[in-house]
Amino acid sequence: MKLILASSGFESKESVEKCIEFVGKPAKEINFAIVNEAYAVEIGDHHWVLDDLDTIRKNFSGSIEFINLLALDINKVEERINAADVIFVIGGNTEYLKTVFDKTGFSKLLPKLLENKVYIGSSAGSMVLGRQPSFKIQDKIYGETDYFGVHEYLNILNFSILPHFHSNYFSERADKWAIEESKKVSYPVYAVSDNAAVIVDGNKEYVIGRDYLKLLSGKKIETNSEI
Repeated sequence: MKLILASSGFESKESVEKCIEFVGKPAKEINFAIVNEAYAVEIGDHHWVLDDLDTIRKNFSGSIEFINLLALDINKVEERINAADVIFVIGGNTEYLKTVFDKTGFSKLLPKLLENKVYIGSSAGSMVLGRQPSFKIQDKIYGETDYFGVHEYLNILNFSILPHFHSNYFSERADKWAIEESKKVSYPVYAVSDNAAVIVDGNKEYVIGRDYLKLLSGKKIETNSEI
């Protein structure tokens, strides 16, 4: 698997460079299949969606196709994604995204796609591959929301991601809540700013960019935090 699990798309230049490296083509030739389901249930200003998409347009010149999972047969989804180099999953409500993945059969298809496609997650698109953070901690950091009866993510990865670390839009006590979450679980917890991303390259796992924490059992085992 080659995964770039970002907090905010291609906000960091390191993520752009890693994508080009993973795909093995010039930026002008890289084609994207974009899954944009997660923000459908979120109310409010969606400028951030346009910002995420604009980072693709600014850095890559290949084709961009939107894959609406709810509108397509799963075989058509697979066919269209196979024509692209990169699967890019936009953020929003992670639990709702998981319900769409399950309902459409994408949860079962995705592991097969990850064998030969580069996957880029943005916020919820990153979180959904790993372990689900507790509702309590999500509420503390991001505010209360609807969890749609979802009690686990895809669990393809044995760690959880808390995006938007030190963002002006969310809790100023993200360090505290991330540590509290880490104390309750046996796997790593990554708190990742909009300028960083967790990279999975086969059996290797590391972070690029700046301002992040990697926690295990409540202890900071790797950090590049600005605060």
